[in-house]
Amino acid sequence: MDRKRLGFMAVVFVLVVGVMEVLAVKLGSMEVPFPSSSPQPAVADRQGQD
Repeated sequence: MDRKRLGFMAVVFVLVVGVMEVLAVKLGSMEVPFPSSSPQPAVADRQGQD
């Protein structure tokens, strides 16, 4: 493999990883409402709540 092709592949790899990072940040910041049948919240509103 010549140096030109290797350099091109390295640049493409860096760009692909960068796009994946941006997508991970965008998708991670989305709020997805999951349906819940539990009447009690998973996180207590006040300290000491059972």
